[in-house]
Amino acid sequence: MIFLNIRITTRVHDFLEALHEKDRRIVSEHIDRLTDHPYAHGDIKRLKTPKERYRMHVSYRYTVFFYPDGEELVVDEIMTTEQAHKRYGRI
Repeated sequence: MIFLNIRITTRVHDFLEALHEKDRRIVSEHIDRLTDHPYAHGDIKRLKTPKERYRMHVSYRYTVFFYPDGEELVVDEIMTTEQAHKRYGRI
């Protein structure tokens, strides 16, 4: 399925704004690529959660969490990979 829109939450937007310019560009490019084929680019895995939810590692530094919602993808969390590994059981 191809998604026409990507929606990011305020928390994700604020996280991206706080990153250095280079990291923000890299992470943003990975998020933008999700519109082409959301499950084919990079290190993406489906999480074992009741709702359909995925995580994408970006440059071994960040983890982006997203889920499909109708015809759009919602990026609702982003954090360092280290933080994400500590939280996997609670996401």
